[in-house]
Amino acid sequence: MTTVTDLQSLQGKLVLVKSARDRRNPPSAMRGWLEVYENAGTRPDVGVAVEFPQMFKLPAHRRTFRLDRAELEKLFSTECNGAFTFTVDEELL
Repeated sequence: MTTVTDLQSLQGKLVLVKSARDRRNPPSAMRGWLEVYENAGTRPDVGVAVEFPQMFKLPAHRRTFRLDRAELEKLFSTECNGAFTFTVDEELL
């Protein structure tokens, strides 16, 4: 069971964000970080934030993937030396 204090300590931790649809060899990934969002009177929400640089046809932008409890537990299982790995089911755009 994860406590509120445990969740708050995640703020800013590094995350390697990968796409399950990436078929390149080797696959690519983006560097992201964890953000913890306080909720009055309830457990904080946790999200993985990623900033995408400006590309030829796409402006620079930021995406945040909010994690449900199952995704959060899966994220915890990937921890290695204080960093995490998160895989999304969609393209990283």
